[in-house]
Amino acid sequence: MSDGDLVFASMPAGLIAFGSSCGVPQEDLLRAAGVAPEVLAAPDELVPYASLFSLWELLLQRLPGEPLGLRYARCIPVSVVGIVGHVLRHSETVRQGVDVYGRFCRLMDPHLRITLEEHGGVARLALEHEPRVVAMAEPIEMMIATLARFIALYLGGSARPIEALFRHPRRHLPSLYEEAIGAPARFEAGAMGLVYEARVLDAPVVGADPSVRDYLVRHAEQLLAARASAATLDARVRARIEERLDRGDVDQEGIARSLGMSTRSLQRALKDIGTSFTAQLDEARREKALDLVRRPDLALQEIAFLLGYGEPRHFYRSFRRWTGTTPGEYRRARAR
Repeated sequence: MSDGDLVFASMPAGLIAFGSSCGVPQEDLLRAAGVAPEVLAAPDELVPYASLFSLWELLLQRLPGEPLGLRYARCIPVSVVGIVGHVLRHSETVRQGVDVYGRFCRLMDPHLRITLEEHGGVARLALEHEPRVVAMAEPIEMMIATLARFIALYLGGSARPIEALFRHPRRHLPSLYEEAIGAPARFEAGAMGLVYEARVLDAPVVGADPSVRDYLVRHAEQLLAARASAATLDARVRARIEERLDRGDVDQEGIARSLGMSTRSLQRALKDIGTSFTAQLDEARREKALDLVRRPDLALQEIAFLLGYGEPRHFYRSFRRWTGTTPGEYRRARAR
């Protein structure tokens, strides 16, 4: 997971709404996401992919043993996956939809890959993801169950998988998987995904409009190109900040100049990808603070100055905002 990975704000916003409906306090969810509420309110804004990972970590911690992935998959709206879901919705067949879904799914999740494999009248939609998310299991169950639900929805409820495949051991009652996915689930398999009869792939999508699909595909291609450029800038800005934190000379004008940009151009470019110089500096400080506070040889006041804070109290205030606790309490908890 790199610092340049971005997703639409609709993704963490949807997960926050789901977590809140499960009883997790919204302020805790917002703190875990690390994204301002006003940014989350704009679904097409771009936010760090790390916000999704942190939210799943919190949900798994607060609601252990709950079928979070299967439950979320049953209520997640198409709007959460944005243009990717709408492209699938207006594809003429499932085969066509799966093809464009595979091409553009990284718009909603930069680490998700979907491929189609066919053998002897059977088709497998195989999913791949980064190891840490695979180890969590619940997000994978959500992705697979959501894809099955969308395909059934777009075919008028007529398409059910033969089975669902998971690499992890079974976590919940078999009936919960069958209810959410519409088919039996096989665990500790060699792959992750859904298995269908191949003929399902050529079934017409109910109500599809090919002209809308063509327009959405063009728009999605533009978004992918813009995303690649935006992610590169995001990562470069963060790298410059991290380099200069150690030297104590982090200033927006100097970093803009090092990137061959004016301060105003940098501000505008960062705003276009849903972030800001202040947000990037805050996140860089947060990551470095969590690392430095674990070191018992460093006094907390020294850490504050290493992070570029003129006054330790400003560091303490930021640390509480990041973690919900003080630097001293955090250090003592990690020392146990």
